[in-house]
Amino acid sequence: MPRRTAFLYTDDFLAYNLGGKHPLQQTRLQMVHRLIGAYGLYSPDGPVDWITPQSATDDEIALVHMPEFIEAVQRASRADEAPVSVSYLKQYGLGPGDTPAFPHMYEAAALYAGGTIDAARLVLSGDYGAAFNVAGGLHHAHPDRASGFCTFNDLAMGIHTLLQGGCERVAYIDIDAHHGDGVQDCFYDDGRVLTVSLHQSPELLVNGRAFFPGTGMPREIGVGDGEGTSINVPLYPYTDDMVWHAAFDAVVPRAVERFAPDAYVLQLGADAHFQDPLTHLQLTSQGWMEAVAKLLALADGKPVVVTGGGGYNIRTVARLWTMVQAMCAGVALPDTVPASYDAMYNIPRLQDTELPRIDAKIRDEAHAYAASQVEEL
Repeated sequence: MPRRTAFLYTDDFLAYNLGGKHPLQQTRLQMVHRLIGAYGLYSPDGPVDWITPQSATDDEIALVHMPEFIEAVQRASRADEAPVSVSYLKQYGLGPGDTPAFPHMYEAAALYAGGTIDAARLVLSGDYGAAFNVAGGLHHAHPDRASGFCTFNDLAMGIHTLLQGGCERVAYIDIDAHHGDGVQDCFYDDGRVLTVSLHQSPELLVNGRAFFPGTGMPREIGVGDGEGTSINVPLYPYTDDMVWHAAFDAVVPRAVERFAPDAYVLQLGADAHFQDPLTHLQLTSQGWMEAVAKLLALADGKPVVVTGGGGYNIRTVARLWTMVQAMCAGVALPDTVPASYDAMYNIPRLQDTELPRIDAKIRDEAHAYAASQVEEL
């Protein structure tokens, strides 16, 4: 049955611009917004309310990030007026590199963060069962530095908003191909927050290179009050739908049941899809959406904040995140994309028509590796 959901979006999200050659191209967010509109989900009788987000305040950002880092982002934002040294920016993870500084970076990152804070407030109000900040999911940002395309950790701010709003226990579940290291870092000693991440293993080299960010092994379980509340499931680089779901089913439902959260924050990075250019997991759109369905079923009846995250094949992102919004609203979309949208973006269907071919030996290796990681947990 359709249920009321919110979609947080503004064209101002496109101001988070890391450069024309950077893998993170935020036109993907506009593509999602337009595809949702093309399907008519925003119509007066539709189940999705399109809401323009507000920027996070300085105080909200300071709940997560250290003053020196916040100042560095502010200075980077004004570098065209008052130049700052490369060495100064580098110590805070600000370019050149994965997260290059750009004019008005602070304002752009604050708007992203505000979208997830707004999503948390919307679901706390009881007016919405789920709220999706399509620009959120910047899970690599740490309290003291930017990392991996991420400046401010909107997810941590959203979790703090839920805790301040009366939730005693919040479950954060991350299916991005990369480990959610920044969120884990923010709550590593906090027993009120369960962090679960399924991701490509950092210890298995691909073409001689370790996988970013180099963390996310089962031994990372939390410390102090948070001991046992960090759960990591690293996966073989060529893990397919079947192996991925076997690992998910062995870990996530039981962890959530034992933790008994009052609310959920979902990071739904689309880069675990087999067509992503930066990663090596082999999920199909069908398998990936099955994961989303399982997460929403686990969270049924509880407030759910949904965010995007990674995803560097922009056509794949447009398809998957549109289906996420529809699934949150309880709506089944026709697989054939509206003709006007297809003509604009060359996306004829939502679901994959070509599937990856996984060698039986690789599947066996992936299955054995996943089983060993689950056993270690």
